[in-house]
Amino acid sequence: MSETALVDLVADLVGVRHAGGYRFKVQERVLRQFAEHCRREGYPDGSITKEAIEGFCYGRHLASSTVLRNELALRQLADHARAFGWAAHTPATTTRVRVPHQPPYVLTEDEVARLFFAIDSQAMSSYSNKALVDPVLFRVLYGTGLRVSEALNLTVSDLDISAGTLRIRDSKNGCARTVPVTDRLAKTMQAYVAAAHPIPWHSDYVFYARAAGRPINQATLYTRFRGYLADAGIPHFAGGPHPHSLRHGFAVANLRRWAAGGADLAAMLPYLACYMGHADLRGTQYYLRLTADACPEVMAKAQVRFGYVIPAPPGDEL
Repeated sequence: MSETALVDLVADLVGVRHAGGYRFKVQERVLRQFAEHCRREGYPDGSITKEAIEGFCYGRHLASSTVLRNELALRQLADHARAFGWAAHTPATTTRVRVPHQPPYVLTEDEVARLFFAIDSQAMSSYSNKALVDPVLFRVLYGTGLRVSEALNLTVSDLDISAGTLRIRDSKNGCARTVPVTDRLAKTMQAYVAAAHPIPWHSDYVFYARAAGRPINQATLYTRFRGYLADAGIPHFAGGPHPHSLRHGFAVANLRRWAAGGADLAAMLPYLACYMGHADLRGTQYYLRLTADACPEVMAKAQVRFGYVIPAPPGDEL
């Protein structure tokens, strides 16, 4: 029997995943909870039994999504444990998760124009810097398709204005990427940084509410966005619009522009997936279907082969 304790085995797996560039935060929490469950129930180190796993994973009080999350995390632990000579049961991960389908909300061109008019019309105030920050922050979201968290985590050192690029370090899928922006957006950001960061420090967050050392909270951004929607006369409901709708708009605007120019839409998908930080093409293909459904003129151009090209991002008009 191995002398390695389960809690140490969990810590080793977490270290391996972090070293590989994975965030692994949720899985780490699940595995530490499992180690505590095994300690509390008296399961000895040296093996991971089916009984221990089923006692932790399954219960009427647990949602199916939670069960599947636990199963996936424990599969990784089981594989890791066997490398240390443990006998480890592997959960089957057969739990089915029912997710209600909610198509993403894509703002119309008229809604985009009204939204940015409302954002740009905010009066300067001594109590808030949103009139300085938000016109640029929301243009970055719409003109680059970044996730909200990616935009809010940008630091001054992530900007290369001369090259016209943004460095995304902590993305959803744990992979860094470099995102090019249009010349107009780069100049807008350059003017903003000069005003918002008169004495820039490399670790300062580009977009901040009170202090450059702290980013804007996502809940704060969402509240501001709803206010702009109201000012623009755009209804808000459970499925949208929300700040992430600007990311959807970026993808759809690209695909519509390419279709109008006679481009091979499917050939654009690999680069668009890389640009937007998708782990694979499934998310990007969803935007292709969404665009085709919303724009009948695009439908005939959606069924083509795959390839690789580099598009120019939209947003020059803003």
